[in-house]
Amino acid sequence: NELPEKVVPKWVIFVEQLIAPMPVMIWIAAVTELAISNYPDMIILLAIQFINAGLGYYEIVKAGDAVAALKASLKPEATVKREGKWMTINAALVVPGDMVLLASGSAIPADSRVQDGQIDVDQSQLTGESLPVTCFKGDKVMMGSTVARGEVEGTVEFTGADTFFGKTASLLGNSGENSNLQNILMAIMIVLVVVSLTACTIVYFYLIQTTDVVDSLSFVVVLMVASIPLAIEIVTTTTLAVGSKDLSKHGAIVTRLSAIE
Repeated sequence: NELPEKVVPKWVIFVEQLIAPMPVMIWIAAVTELAISNYPDMIILLAIQFINAGLGYYEIVKAGDAVAALKASLKPEATVKREGKWMTINAALVVPGDMVLLASGSAIPADSRVQDGQIDVDQSQLTGESLPVTCFKGDKVMMGSTVARGEVEGTVEFTGADTFFGKTASLLGNSGENSNLQNILMAIMIVLVVVSLTACTIVYFYLIQTTDVVDSLSFVVVLMVASIPLAIEIVTTTTLAVGSKDLSKHGAIVTRLSAIE
């Protein structure tokens, strides 16, 4: 009954940190140092690259682990009739055909049909409707809503990704769009990279008029590395991770750090 999640392998996260727009500039600088046989500087640049990637990876994975731990602590429960007895189980273990107890204040664990009687259901999370909806025998109640008043038995019809809530979540999860914060950071990075490359090119052509080509290139590489805000992603990720931790104290689950903006 759990909704499927897209799990990104941890090694992919680390590689993404290595080849992000800003780190690409460091790779260019390291290759340039290799080309002019300046091995000490090349080693330093590579060390900076892997340290930054490691820090970014650590913050992202730590935030993901915190979300996973919070989800585990907030797993909903359902009262189900099994073998003629009512028992409380993890809501993720509910299957179609189960008889569930829908009581006042409880979350509806899966899309179900009301058997007898009537209940008032708060569907505001699904429809935005502020007032509870009264459901009678045969009416469908959906996962993601809450029983506001009454107590009835219901028969489970759909669970997990097959529920109305699950289908909606899968549509949102497959959007593949960047958040506003990610677009802003990308725009900042592109502008800084273009400005840095332009300035370094001007400085290089100025220096080669009076200085050796290799020395000019070495100086420009240092200038380029100094002009790149290497820590922008690390600082942003760390700040958002702290925000995620603070929100978790209030019971809010943040699955994407960019949502905290």
